Amino acid sequence: MELISCHLFGCFGYLCGDMISIEDMIATGQSDAHLVAKCLAGNRDVFGEIVERYQSLICSLAYSATGSLGRSEDLAQETFMTAWQQLPALREPAKLRPWLCGIARCLIGKALRNAAREPVDAAVFLEETEGAEPPPSERVISQEEQAILWRSIERIPAIYREPL
Repeated sequence: MELISCHLFGCFGYLCGDMISIEDMIATGQSDAHLVAKCLAGNRDVFGEIVERYQSLICSLAYSATGSLGRSEDLAQETFMTAWQQLPALREPAKLRPWLCGIARCLIGKALRNAAREPVDAAVFLEETEGAEPPPSERVISQEEQAILWRSIERIPAIYREPL
């Protein structure tokens, strides 16, 4: 199976009309049920048509949940791999689209839960820690800037200096 490109990079395809509409699917003459039947009959190439038809939708769902283009592509890939493996379990082939979205939502939820457990994702950058002392070089620079500021303020007449 080929890697799936999400079409999100650049202009976000799902906002630019890159997703296929139901009318377009009907116009092609290939209903979801027909494609699923062909896949179940052993035609592996037809699954590529399913991927092509729904990859923008699945990538869009994943991107909206994760905010990461790379992660959304990975989740879309996982979604279609899971769909391929579980295709015989699909009870209503005409409802392929909501079935794929359900798989994607399940995988997205699992990925978000796993990411929350990762220490790297929960880590705080050193710059964001409260009460951390600046390095000595920054303290020296800060002291020099403060001395320059006070010398400048001392040059201002007393009546103007008071409001400062």
